[in-house]
Amino acid sequence: MKTQDAEIETLKTLAKDLRAEISRLQSSLTQNTALHNAKVRSVEERLESLSKLNSKIKSIDDIPGVRTPRWYVVDIDFDYAETAPRSNTVQISPDGPFICTQIQPYFLVLDTDYTHYQSSDGLPLPPATTPLAYGRYLPCTAAVMLDSQLFNLAQYAAVGAPGFAGVGVPKGPLRDFPEFSFQIQVAGSGTFWTQNRTVPAAAFYGYTEPLYSAIQGYVERTDRILVNAHPQTSVPLKGRVRMVFHGFQILGHIKVADMLGY
Repeated sequence: MKTQDAEIETLKTLAKDLRAEISRLQSSLTQNTALHNAKVRSVEERLESLSKLNSKIKSIDDIPGVRTPRWYVVDIDFDYAETAPRSNTVQISPDGPFICTQIQPYFLVLDTDYTHYQSSDGLPLPPATTPLAYGRYLPCTAAVMLDSQLFNLAQYAAVGAPGFAGVGVPKGPLRDFPEFSFQIQVAGSGTFWTQNRTVPAAAFYGYTEPLYSAIQGYVERTDRILVNAHPQTSVPLKGRVRMVFHGFQILGHIKVADMLGY
């Protein structure tokens, strides 16, 4: 009899504990249901807000967000007399997408070998000379110089032409200007701004001021801009191609392609 009573008490305790556990689970389920419902409402409201916003966005100018000026630079080093193409990239910061409005290539002269330079008469510079071009920026094409002044191209004729101070030595300032063409790609999307061809450096220069793009090119946050630089002639001086991308960054976790419905 005592064994039965003990078993009954044990079962009563177990039943009580089970009822308490059921009550606790029901309370937790109610709280979790309320929490998840609140999250669902928040997501639905956000989706509705974005849908309304996207319906108003027709161009980059319509995208909301703080604009801040930005310059991105791609550096590509070249050795003296090099002819092979080289490339490099720059990554867009996670602050937001970069909207490019201007692209300008420069050539920073870094050649310390005086024999690579020449005087105005076509002869190499003397050893004691410090080349004035070192550390200075030149255009990546002689077209800028030819556009700004009228030259008789005969003075830059083939080696051995009359008037040369030294046979076999190219003459005149045209010789010291590099000549490049470029291919630009947005690495993440695979989009070529120059299609699958190279564009001559002269196309990136205006007559008296930098060439601005009439259409804004965009690069998503954390994506990369890839620049391929192709020497069109043997690089006359050791130096660094510096391709400068100027524009503005829209601050925020924004994806332009989604905003514009691409």
